[in-house]
Amino acid sequence: MASQNESDLQKRMNMPRQRNAKLEGFDEESKTVTLSFASETPCLDWCGEMEILRCTDEAMDTQRFTDGVMPILYNHDRDIVVGKPTKIWIENGRAMATIEFAGTEKAQEIMGLVRDGFLNGVSVGYRVMQWDVVERGATTDDGIKGPAWIATRWEVFEISIVTVPADGTVGVGRSLPFNANDVEPHKAHKEREETMEEKEKNAPNEAEIRAAAVKAERERCAAIEDLCRKFNVDEERRQQWIDGGLDITTINRELLEILGKRNKPVPSARYDVGEDRSKEMRGVYVDAILMRHGVNVAKPHDGADRLRHMSMRNMAIDMLSRAGVSNAYTMDDTELFKRAMTTGSLPGVLQDVVKYTIKDGYDAANTTYQEWAHIDSLNDFRPANIVEIGAEAEPKLIPENGEFTDMDLSESKENVRLETYGRSYSYTRQAFINDDMRVLTEIPRIISGRMAAYINTQAYKALAGATYNAANTGTAGAISVASLAEAMEKLRKAKDKKGHFLRIMPKYLIVPVAQAVTAAQLLHSAADPSASHSGVNNPFANAFEIISDPELDALSSDAWYLAAAPRYGYGVQVNFLNGNQTPIVESQVSFDTLGWKYRIYHDFGVKALSTLGIVKNAGK
Repeated sequence: MASQNESDLQKRMNMPRQRNAKLEGFDEESKTVTLSFASETPCLDWCGEMEILRCTDEAMDTQRFTDGVMPILYNHDRDIVVGKPTKIWIENGRAMATIEFAGTEKAQEIMGLVRDGFLNGVSVGYRVMQWDVVERGATTDDGIKGPAWIATRWEVFEISIVTVPADGTVGVGRSLPFNANDVEPHKAHKEREETMEEKEKNAPNEAEIRAAAVKAERERCAAIEDLCRKFNVDEERRQQWIDGGLDITTINRELLEILGKRNKPVPSARYDVGEDRSKEMRGVYVDAILMRHGVNVAKPHDGADRLRHMSMRNMAIDMLSRAGVSNAYTMDDTELFKRAMTTGSLPGVLQDVVKYTIKDGYDAANTTYQEWAHIDSLNDFRPANIVEIGAEAEPKLIPENGEFTDMDLSESKENVRLETYGRSYSYTRQAFINDDMRVLTEIPRIISGRMAAYINTQAYKALAGATYNAANTGTAGAISVASLAEAMEKLRKAKDKKGHFLRIMPKYLIVPVAQAVTAAQLLHSAADPSASHSGVNNPFANAFEIISDPELDALSSDAWYLAAAPRYGYGVQVNFLNGNQTPIVESQVSFDTLGWKYRIYHDFGVKALSTLGIVKNAGK
């Protein structure tokens, strides 16, 4: 094996590559196909030299399949996924796969063409990480003659069902052992080389091939320069396209993705129903839709009451007509929906309606964690350590002409971090035609309400599951003057690591719903309910605020907690990204559902820190 020009080798390694095969079978019962997508048969590469893929377990990298991100495509189009591989292996010098077709309409169409024999091509997309180069005149131990490039380490990106097969030595149904009509892989190499030698007599010489390749490369680079100049693509991406050897078709797909990201939806400012704004009619439409569905709009726009009886179809016609579309009344439902959602003001109106119902649903969840948990803000998703301020904050005597001493701020071992939670749904053409408004009112209300409830659940799980030591664990017993006295004493006598009193005052009595009445009877009674006669004073009358939540009943209907006011670094801490305590909604056109797609997401994190400010009692 000889060395090769470093830049040529690097270009080969960076370039995405494809190799064709042939479909030959289909399993009707399981709706699956077993195919051979690569073999060690030589193929001519882009510069006219032989390329061989070593088909061994060591050579073929299937990490993308292992990670579950390897698709089965149609004609290498990343937007047309028709299935997934369920198994990949090496057998008799061939790369084998079993694929399962998806249930989409397009996938079922392709499956039918494969089953009926109208499609029989397979192509694998891959990238080579390691080459062995066989120079002209040299021959490998297994009979491969140079010039040739042998891929000894290559990664599978995807497998495609294609319309133009090239290599008939691999394909569907080739997982069975070789029969009498098959040939050994290396014998196939020799036979193909002999055929190639015969063809070389009439083929263009090497200089002509390279001249044609140089011309094609110049044309490719010129086309890339023109695209980058026309669509203002940055220099770094332009250079990647040129150096990577991507064809114009692939570059056009990437360019569409770039343009799509430039125009992707962004959250708009929060909208308060009834506020003044420059586009008056947008507010009228929003208020009319909300009023139609029973929302009490405090200050509706003038005219909203007259439009509240309109169907979505009539409202879309009204919007387009006001925008100057003269034939809106003559459009069929499909055309009307398409025009209203792409050229009219309907998307913005629906966005405002959804945002209002999200806020309404979030507030209506009636969560209670925010009353006793510490609410804070983080500005990114990295773990943030808690800063400890304890005994080191004690004042120091400064004598005359003395110097101040810096206070040490140490970081706790505890840290908090954020995660993103969300769901998506679509307002479809069918919902528009049926005048079904639940997608805009009930569904976002339910999603946001469940999101608020989820935070509440996690906060109470953190409260109940925190670590409580002897200093903040009460003697198990029902809520009474005695058990409350013990809990209050533990909080009032709590100390920091240096032995200083923290001077914690209890504020909240947190109980399951099953104990809410008992707690109220104790705290709202002037006399001690447990005393033998009514003359005994109740020392805890109205002393604490009672918080009850059914999440505690799901965890333990007996346990109860006495807690101080929320404090940084203690108890349960709930963090939100940049302090935003309301879910975010975004929308854009959906090509999958013939409609408009919405996604609602929220960034938050919940964690129990030090329990110094809480006493837990396991209850009776």
